[in-house]
Formats: sequence, structure tokens, C-alpha cells
Amino acid sequence: MDIKSNFAHPLVTIVTITRNLVKEKREAFAKACIESVHFQSYPYIEHIIIDGASEDGTLEFLQSYVDKGYLTVYSEPDQGIYDAMNKGLARAKGKYINFLNTDDFFHNPLAVEVSVQQLESHKADYSFANAFLQYPNGKKVVWTGNIMRLAWASHYCHQTMFVRSELLRHIGGFNTDYKISADTEMMIHLYAMRAKYVKVDDNIVTYRAGGYSSQNQLQSRLDHSKAFYTHIGQYVGLTQSDCFLLWNKAFIDELSRDEQLELVCKVPHEYGQKELIEEIIFRSAVGNRFNKKYYLFGFLPVMRCKQHRNNIKYLLFSFFPLLTVKQ
Repeated sequence: MDIKSNFAHPLVTIVTITRNLVKEKREAFAKACIESVHFQSYPYIEHIIIDGASEDGTLEFLQSYVDKGYLTVYSEPDQGIYDAMNKGLARAKGKYINFLNTDDFFHNPLAVEVSVQQLESHKADYSFANAFLQYPNGKKVVWTGNIMRLAWASHYCHQTMFVRSELLRHIGGFNTDYKISADTEMMIHLYAMRAKYVKVDDNIVTYRAGGYSSQNQLQSRLDHSKAFYTHIGQYVGLTQSDCFLLWNKAFIDELSRDEQLELVCKVPHEYGQKELIEEIIFRSAVGNRFNKKYYLFGFLPVMRCKQHRNNIKYLLFSFFPLLTVKQ
């Protein structure tokens, strides 16, 4: 694929990893991904597919897009997802690179254009944006990119990220010691080294929940906390245990109130201390509101109010269901 660009409009490389799409019945997802790249408004894009030596008809499926000039395919054995991503990085010709999984797609046809505009105008090293997080039941919620949430792993969706290819090569690409969260380790690494970033105030990607990392939550937690401690935590007074507890705000369920506050006081403002304090206060308020007892004459318990799933239940004498209010 011979795509030329100029100084004002640099080439962008999109890398997508595939393996046994047909066997896993993921052709429809891959089609949405590939076409979302092809129909971007930005004309200077090379789309590289790194395939892990599929033998189930995936290469034949992809060949139709090769014939149309949509993309280039390289197929060979690899050592996993991040090894494959590094192979894509090695072959990328673009000034900027993005990694878009086959399950995900640009629902915004201006995704690449607005990202490049922001990168170029701010002379930034990388960009990120908002995304739709789509659950298997079809429900969508907005994942708002916020780098202050880096300590607990909900900072931004990596599929919205465009990064200078040379910078990513400079730090060694994806660290394959991290089997689940090498993408997160890379994002933490870039922030720790103070690479310049820009937030694109737009929603550009639909990310389907339920993928590899979602199915391996414990390893994701171990990977993220290790990466955050290695690059940031140990330099700001956090232990590896602190970083493990901060993941996904797990400490709020796993520590006593005094322990929660003690941990949060150690988190620098730069990494979302204010939001963590607000979360503790909110959960405390909800807990107090929905587990409240009402007394007659100040001592005789006549009614209790508690939350059950999305409902509020009022119990007469603490056990007889009197009223249920749906939220």
C-alpha cells in the first residue's frame, strides 16, 4: 500500500491484531473495525493487520480487503497480543500510530482527523479522547478520558490514543512482561517520563467490554499496580500494596474507613486525590441513607430503610416488608 502524505498532513498508521477470526465467529466485528478505518475523513492512513498465523479462513476473509486496497496483512506466529503489536510498530511508516482491536471501531469518521489536528497544533507526543464503552447486552456508557485517574486504571481507552511512532519505539514498544496490561504500562510510562499529551474533547471510539483483560481481572490488577508502582508510585510515597489497593478503587470495599482515608491522604493531588475523597464521602452517605433505623420514643425500632439492588425497601419492625420504592 503506497500512501503519500506531506508535512501538514502526516501519515498515520492504524495497527489491528487478528487471529482465528472465523473460528471465533468475529468476522462482523472485524468488518466494522476495518471499514471504520477506511471511511475516515483523513486520507493519509495506512492500516496494517498483524495476524498470528491463522489457519481457519481468516486470511481469506482479510484478502478481500487487501484486494480493495484497504489494508496490508502480515501473517506469522507471535508470542501474544503485545508481541504482535510490537511487530506492527516495527512495520509502521506513520508519524503517529494507533492500535485498534478487531472488536472495536471508530464510530466517529473524524476520529483520526481531529486527533492529528490536536497533535500537530499542540506539538504533542500523544493524544487521547473519550469513548463509548459497549457491554455485551448492548448498553453503552461514555468513558471520559481523564489522566488524573491513572492510579486506578480508568484513565482513558487506549484505542483512542495516537502516539508518535518514534517515541513509542524509543521506550521499547510494549513491555511483553505484562501479559494483560502492557498497553496500560505503556501509558503510565509515557506520563511518568512527562511526554506531552493533549486531550481531544470528542468521542471517537466504541470499545466493546468483555475482552481479554476484562476476563482476567486479577492479572490486570497485578499488572497495573506493578506498572504504576514501578514508574510513579515509589517516587511519590506509595507502596506496591497501596497501588494494588487503588486499582479500580478496590480499597473502598477492602479497607476500613480509617484505612481508606489514610491511603487517600498519601495519593498526590495530581493523581486524583480529590475524586477519591469524594467517592469515599458519597459511598458513606449512600450507606448511611439506605441502612437507617427509625425509632418510636427514641428507643423502640419501628421501621428500617435499606437499599437492595436498585430498590429502597422499608421494613416494619426491621423485618416485615412494608414498602418498596423503585429507583
